[in-house]
Amino acid sequence: MYFNSSNKNIFKHFASVILLASLTYFQGVSSLFAAELLTLEQAVHTAKVTSPDLQSSQAQTKSARYRAEQSLAPALPSISYTYQDMNTPYHGLSVPASRVIGLTQPINFPGKALLAHSSLSYQAKALEDQSKGQELQVSLNTKTAYFQLQISRENLNLNAEQHLLYERIFATAKRRYEAGAITQVDLLNAEVALNANDNDLADLKSAERQARAQLNLLIGRPVDQKYDIEAIKGRATQVFDKGQLQNKMNEYRNELRAARNTYEAANKSYRLAEMSLLPDFQLTAGTTYYDVPEASPIAANGGSHTYYIGLQATIPIWFLLDQRLGMSAAASDRAAAEANLQSVSNQSKLALEAAFDTYSANSEKIQNFEKHILPLTEQSLNLAVINYGAGKIDFQTLADAATARRTTRQTYLTTIMNLQISYSNIGLLIGEDL
Repeated sequence: MYFNSSNKNIFKHFASVILLASLTYFQGVSSLFAAELLTLEQAVHTAKVTSPDLQSSQAQTKSARYRAEQSLAPALPSISYTYQDMNTPYHGLSVPASRVIGLTQPINFPGKALLAHSSLSYQAKALEDQSKGQELQVSLNTKTAYFQLQISRENLNLNAEQHLLYERIFATAKRRYEAGAITQVDLLNAEVALNANDNDLADLKSAERQARAQLNLLIGRPVDQKYDIEAIKGRATQVFDKGQLQNKMNEYRNELRAARNTYEAANKSYRLAEMSLLPDFQLTAGTTYYDVPEASPIAANGGSHTYYIGLQATIPIWFLLDQRLGMSAAASDRAAAEANLQSVSNQSKLALEAAFDTYSANSEKIQNFEKHILPLTEQSLNLAVINYGAGKIDFQTLADAATARRTTRQTYLTTIMNLQISYSNIGLLIGEDL
């Protein structure tokens, strides 16, 4: 398609009018936003710091670590002081025949404490992995909300551009109607298109407020706080190798690591349940003072002070009603953890496949938009404006070209947003904050 000099002059004049009017119109639109600029990096950082879910997850991880270390602490000893060989029942504490001071220290069967510590340590690692995964999820949610706010504001800008275009078209239609070149129907259609575009503005403003409120909640701000944000930037298409992504996911995805650590914790718990069949012990030691020397078993040797030491064992003779059921429960927990690990692995593979395909498809779409569709819709609209002014096409054809351009640009921006979200989602699956 070629332009003659006359058409080029008309197009240049039309472009200059649009640019001048755009600057005036956008000043009104920009008053919706505050002067503060909130970058994507700032929003993500703030969300990580203020997220109550992430704070809860981190606190649970610390608690699990403390409990793992606590499991190595020995059982508390008990000290006793006994009056015995009383001359009257519960009376005359000042004249007992003897007094006994004893110490009892419970001792678990060797290895039980280490197994308990290992099981709790794996549980703490699982919670830590879940916390890291929660952090990446917070980042993804914040980025998604930020991208949606970008889209809502770009839609406001597109509406502003469309408003100026319809104003120009209406002015052209009015002049042609006054010259008798078009019917009143075409004039009314041009006015309807202008008013309908203005009517869309209310919905677009509402969408912007909702997107901003969602982002504000994620970053801990009042829902109605206003600020400016960065414009949408087309991310450079990065080529991923699916095999490498699969390997990274298997090794670094936090949900998979958490599932593995949960299984290891359940396995240690099962081994600990098996050790419940082994006895536990109590070491006792003490001394007896005889206030009545004749009561001493070694009184004949002149002794009034004796010592004792002993070892007690707790035998699980009721293991059929206790330990056996505990082992069965631990075995079921281990089976459930193993099945969950397999389920998370399958879900991860499916999620990575979907994220990779979505990213690849959006990358191809963006290239097609930028190389072909966007330039063609711009050229189509420019020609439609010129031909409508020359009386070669009717208003409906011009309106269709204007609508196609706006829809194409909206779809293009949405595709960029989807590309960015799928890019971040790939990072979530491989354990990186992309």
